[in-house]
Amino acid sequence: MKHKLKFKVVSMEAKSNYTFEEVDVITKRSFESLIDMKKISSDDVIICHAPNLRNHLKLVNLIYKSVKKIIFIFHGHEVLRINEYYPPNYKFKRTNIFKKLLIETYDFLKLKVMRNFLHKLNKFNKIEVVFVSKWMLENAEKSLKMNFKNFKTHIINNNANFHVISKNYSKEKSLADFITVRPLDDSKYAIDQVVSFAYKNPNYTFHIYGKGDYFIHNSKPSNMNIINEFIHPKDFPNLLNQYKYALMPTRLDAQGVMMCEMAVYGIPTITSDLEVCKEMLGNFKNVYLASQSFFENKVNEEILQEISNQKSDKRKFDIDNTVQREIKILLEIKEA
Repeated sequence: MKHKLKFKVVSMEAKSNYTFEEVDVITKRSFESLIDMKKISSDDVIICHAPNLRNHLKLVNLIYKSVKKIIFIFHGHEVLRINEYYPPNYKFKRTNIFKKLLIETYDFLKLKVMRNFLHKLNKFNKIEVVFVSKWMLENAEKSLKMNFKNFKTHIINNNANFHVISKNYSKEKSLADFITVRPLDDSKYAIDQVVSFAYKNPNYTFHIYGKGDYFIHNSKPSNMNIINEFIHPKDFPNLLNQYKYALMPTRLDAQGVMMCEMAVYGIPTITSDLEVCKEMLGNFKNVYLASQSFFENKVNEEILQEISNQKSDKRKFDIDNTVQREIKILLEIKEA
């Protein structure tokens, strides 16, 4: 809006049109009406976040010849084979064989249609593709069984929120030693590793902010508290100031925005030694990339000391390196 770009947001789930912080949000049906009334013009650019078969591709197929450009922004599951990349569910959420086959069948269809659709859009010079990480690009190519070298592609990370960029970590009182902010029931976020680590380190205290049924089915260490509440972005820095370390293991991420925000803010952060975590945070001195065995043993005091009192890098996920790059793409398309 500051760059005088006029836009509407289409929400596939909204039941009625509304305005939020001066942004017009319209329903899928309203967007279809704009298409029917031919109010989508050759000056328009369509941006699709995590495009899927059910919504985006169907709509884009109706208008791609009429608009100036389509931008696909890939975040993860929409171009990955779920059963190959995503870790098995926890036992209490275990997927049965039938559902696994259903997912595999849908993924085969999803990836085939997406691959063909991308090639079709590229043939008409209508597509630019944004990936949130190099890891995402490389693994999209593997799952889609295609090469993006003939496409106009960009790697642009999601930005960290303004509140963690504009302030610095300043430890105040300690509510506990470690803070974890995760959905509890999704195995890719590795709450079980946090629990294992807590059991191995009874002299430390742990707070997990998140919702789910994990602890209905699994025991909770006595040195751990679960806080079931929503954290507003503006309150995030002050919350982090109440803890000594952030503990954010992961089994799969296309970027891992929350761990990036913690690292940017400056709290000493422990996450997993995955390729994407190295890509995002490998140069952050306040971050330790931990192997699986780290969470199964007593804490190494030297590691905690090593990542404490270190300055973070505010630049990598700030507006200039993220949103500004997206705006530059839009302005270049507009002026072409």
